[in-house]
Amino acid sequence: MKWRGFMLLTLIAVALPLTATGPQDSGNKALSLDECVAIAMQNHPDLAAAEAQVAQAREAVTIAHSNYLPQINMGSFYTRQTYNYAGQPGTPPHLWKLFYQGQNNSTSPYYYGGVNLNQTIYDFGRKKGVINRSTAALAATEQDYKNVRMQVYYNVRAAYYTLLANRELEKVQEESLVSEKKHLDQAQAFYTVGRGAKIDVTRQQVAVANAQLALNQARENMDVAHAALATAMGIPIEKAPDIEDVLAQVQPLPNRDQLLSEAIQNRPDLESLRDQIAAARANLQYAHSNLKPSFNFSSFYNFNNLTFPLVNNWSLAGLFAQNLFSGGARHAELRMAQAAHAGAAAQRDSLFLQVRQQVYAAYSDLKLATDQIDTSLTADREAKENLALAEGRYRVGYGNIIELTDAQLLATSAAGQVVTSRYQYQSAAAKLDLALGRAPK
Repeated sequence: MKWRGFMLLTLIAVALPLTATGPQDSGNKALSLDECVAIAMQNHPDLAAAEAQVAQAREAVTIAHSNYLPQINMGSFYTRQTYNYAGQPGTPPHLWKLFYQGQNNSTSPYYYGGVNLNQTIYDFGRKKGVINRSTAALAATEQDYKNVRMQVYYNVRAAYYTLLANRELEKVQEESLVSEKKHLDQAQAFYTVGRGAKIDVTRQQVAVANAQLALNQARENMDVAHAALATAMGIPIEKAPDIEDVLAQVQPLPNRDQLLSEAIQNRPDLESLRDQIAAARANLQYAHSNLKPSFNFSSFYNFNNLTFPLVNNWSLAGLFAQNLFSGGARHAELRMAQAAHAGAAAQRDSLFLQVRQQVYAAYSDLKLATDQIDTSLTADREAKENLALAEGRYRVGYGNIIELTDAQLLATSAAGQVVTSRYQYQSAAAKLDLALGRAPK
């Protein structure tokens, strides 16, 4: 079971995406986790995309507010055309005879210039509903941006500790290969002087070959893990940094009840749903007001004529409008807004339950991983003692190569399990922070 746990981390690293060769050693200093996160916050394209969404939502609020202001348009145009009279359907014959002058290809100019002003006086909350909706949508988009930052932070942490774990596993395999080669030399020496059998040499040669294969795999996993860290940081794979060894750091377990309260307050996706409910409420307000009349004011002042000087005209107008029948569309819009509001509230309640479950699960994984570190360290210490005893027994002729090989395999597996348990702890801590909605400031 310990060997299976050791192999699990290897499989995790192999599964990470690799699109180029391993990192190039630039001689730079090892970066801390905070430094890697800072680089990701500056470079990751997902954050740039989320910032663009916030900018769009902010401009939508400006557009919504502009509806409260008067709309002023100015224009002018000049045309030259024929002015032959043509009767329209319904024109009395005597009028047609009066105005019709036959066909003429001569043209005349027409000049126009003017200013128009339109202002809605009162619309029973339509514009207010649009403003409230866009404001709530902006708040939700800002929370979505925070959620992206949180996810980038988690991805960098996961890749950072995966790289550290694979680096430690590489060291374990290097030590295993050195030990296996030493045992091969002993078996060869014993066979030469007649103290051992040829099969002992052959068995140990197989052990050395397997150790070399495991080391090669560990080195490939290192390249993959470097590529994954660079991708999580939003930088080219070739610029993957070296990192500090903090895999063994362990923090005291926090209070679970406090964590639950923190998650409810801090989770950006939960806050985003609250803002979406506010947007749905604003849509409901708009749908209600759309059933009521509106009052508008308009005015124009212009100059126009066929020749100079131009003649000026102006007007002031007020408009009262009330829709009497729309085929049921506006009442359907109201019911649709009500259903959307109820759906958003249900989604919030569902996510609330999921957040609590995620915190419970992440806390449990962290607690279990903390206990497994102590257990794996004890097993590693005992496995090393067992290997030392087996080496001593084999050296003086009381042990055999099978006993030594088994002891070496157990020691390698136990050392790998220490790395695995530390990685699982760091992974659980990162998942707990993700469930709590924690992100770098």
